[in-house]
Amino acid sequence: MKKLGLIILLLTLTGCTTLEFPDYIKADHPYVRKITGKYQDIVDAVAVVLFKEGWKIQRQVNPSIYERREGGEDQSQDVLFFTEIKQHPKVVYSTFTHLNVYVHPIAEGAEVEVRYEAISSTVIKQFHGSRNDKVSNRLLDKIEQELANK
Repeated sequence: MKKLGLIILLLTLTGCTTLEFPDYIKADHPYVRKITGKYQDIVDAVAVVLFKEGWKIQRQVNPSIYERREGGEDQSQDVLFFTEIKQHPKVVYSTFTHLNVYVHPIAEGAEVEVRYEAISSTVIKQFHGSRNDKVSNRLLDKIEQELANK
């Protein structure tokens, strides 16, 4: 009986944690790839791949609101996608993830930068992560495949 009470208490407490996710993810550990092609086709491919991979786009903005590129380069065509938060429930805790995808034009096409953030919350502590090689590289590969299929 005591074990059942402890389990119910733990499940109740894990549901009480509130997490705050800022939309913007700093470029501390981005995954960057130069992709050749028409810039607008690349931006469109990013949106399509995010949708196909289950990442709902919350909004699309110009990143100059949040950061400036070195040298005062023109950022008028740059695009920053914010995805909605995904919840990945576990037995005793949940992990919440979201992405920022930053696209800016270069001479041959665009540089695409994937920024990943995850927060796992337990009763005692929150754990933050900014790396996920598998997810980020798969997205970049699929963006290149989407362009190749056009």
